[in-house]
Amino acid sequence: MLQRTEFLLGELLTNLRRNGLLTLAAVITVMCSLVVFGLFNLANTNLQNILLEEARKAQISAFLAKDLKAEETDKLEKAIRALPEVRDVAYVSSKEAFERLRKELDSPVLDSLGGEADGRLPAKFSVTPRDSKAIDAVAKQLKGMAGVTDVSYGGQVVRLLNDLLKQVRLAGYVALILLALATCAIISNAIRLTIYARRREIRIMQLVGATDWFIRVPFMLEGLFHGLVGGLLAVVVTFALYRHMAHVAESLLPFLRLVKPETLLWSYTLGLSALGAVIGIGSSLISMRQFLKEA
Repeated sequence: MLQRTEFLLGELLTNLRRNGLLTLAAVITVMCSLVVFGLFNLANTNLQNILLEEARKAQISAFLAKDLKAEETDKLEKAIRALPEVRDVAYVSSKEAFERLRKELDSPVLDSLGGEADGRLPAKFSVTPRDSKAIDAVAKQLKGMAGVTDVSYGGQVVRLLNDLLKQVRLAGYVALILLALATCAIISNAIRLTIYARRREIRIMQLVGATDWFIRVPFMLEGLFHGLVGGLLAVVVTFALYRHMAHVAESLLPFLRLVKPETLLWSYTLGLSALGAVIGIGSSLISMRQFLKEA
């Protein structure tokens, strides 16, 4: 077993050295394919994250009756906080509500009212649900509470964001599968070139009685090498490009919150290198199977 392992590793090193140009071409092909795959996945991840963050910002305004006493307000706040779907509750007084409205509208008419406007707007609770999908259920519960006169929230917008998030996820999964298949096809063709360049060597091995699996294993190891090295190089290139694009995007659009590269580095290192290795071995097996059938 040890001798066979030494022989296979020796064959791998010899073949890589002998076919240096084809090896370099295969590694670069894997790297380029996985860079495209990785960048698309990062773009899809950021788009999903932006939509999710916007959906999480959704709040419900529960307007209170003007004659509600302080004790009743406190009791109502505790009842709202006790709801399992509620993440946070903030009390907004009538004066605070007017100040916010004045700043948002920036109207001289509102500025001229001064203290006369105090009390004209109803006090409210700004309620943030734990999950944007539960916003309709939380709003319905708030409407049924004593002391709440009206409930306002962007339910239609939240539903639109949730639907859009589902569509983006679905489109992302389909695109990633198609990219993976395209990557596999490209790498398979690159490995097929190395097999074709050594067709005489393979034919001699068949003539001296070598089994198909004995012939396949060195090419599988080469495929593993191409995929693993290409995957690791793809991680370096992908995150160098992503850091640059993220820096440019944040300087042009400061409000845009992209996923930090550091949070994804290890997962992408493992993911792309493992994907490259699997595709490399799989492509080698497919190419060898076709070649041995034709031989």
